Amino acid sequence: MKKTLSLVLALILCLSFTACSGPNAEMTEENITETVATVETALKEFDTEALDKYVDSATLSVIIKYADEHEQFSQLGKAIFENLELEVKEIDIDNKTVTVTVKNKDLSEATSEFAEKLQSNYSNFALLKKLNDDAFLDEKLTELQDKINACQMMDSGVDIVLNIEQDSKNLVLSFDENAEDTVSGGALSAIKSIYGIA
Repeated sequence: MKKTLSLVLALILCLSFTACSGPNAEMTEENITETVATVETALKEFDTEALDKYVDSATLSVIIKYADEHEQFSQLGKAIFENLELEVKEIDIDNKTVTVTVKNKDLSEATSEFAEKLQSNYSNFALLKKLNDDAFLDEKLTELQDKINACQMMDSGVDIVLNIEQDSKNLVLSFDENAEDTVSGGALSAIKSIYGIA
């Protein structure tokens, strides 16, 4: 009987802790701040499951799809966001927005040069066909990662405003094109142009 009671109490404590750990769907400053921190970690680790849960981003959704199918895209995501820093600057609960100061490497020039080189050698149709060619992905995305690794951090942070949506279990940060580009240090817009993502 004591063992049964102990197991029940342990289960209740475990469920209580799980329910309290991490941000939930309540629109509070604490949950918004926690959600931003969760998104920062998810981007750095390129945790596609967490990104799918906490981020609404058209470009990231496409890259996540490829990352779930090809490890090379997962590694690219980690390289893009490895040095990312997100700091909450202002929370507006009434308007459901959070202003975040973003710092990352400046990846715009390196990724744009890479995109232009690919586009000069392959049509968009040919590139799309190459997305399932692991040897091509190994070669080209490793080349892009090397360029990313050589980039320098931005001199100062850039402020972006993110809309906050309430899902059934958690808050979701909505990234428009400007936010996507800023958070990725300019890389997502270049990758978008490479693969013809609308």
